[in-house]
Amino acid sequence: MAHDDHDPLNHPEVRVASGRAYAAAFLIAMALMTVSLYVARHPAVAPHPMLVLSGVAAFVVAVQLLLLLKLDFSSTQIWTSVTFALAFPLFVIAVGLSLWMFHSLDARTMLMGLMR
Repeated sequence: MAHDDHDPLNHPEVRVASGRAYAAAFLIAMALMTVSLYVARHPAVAPHPMLVLSGVAAFVVAVQLLLLLKLDFSSTQIWTSVTFALAFPLFVIAVGLSLWMFHSLDARTMLMGLMR
């Protein structure tokens, strides 16, 4: 059982990111989060801060998927990529509907006249 051919960690499907990829992902994420913090604290910098923050967040997620999870379209990761491509729209719909629900609940239940 000491054969390297049967070691499950030698398969490309289960290999994790290298230390260099972890460091790069961390530095990129920290830089983009700094940009997000600056845009959030100074909304006059961007004409539409929520769109900028959403774009930065999407870019951070893409960097994390590529560098840390090694999500690509290679033959070893194709089913993981297909699963992500099919699950992502469901995630966006669930988050979008939750935001819409809470926004409409807030508009219908809060007494705006009493809050002034």
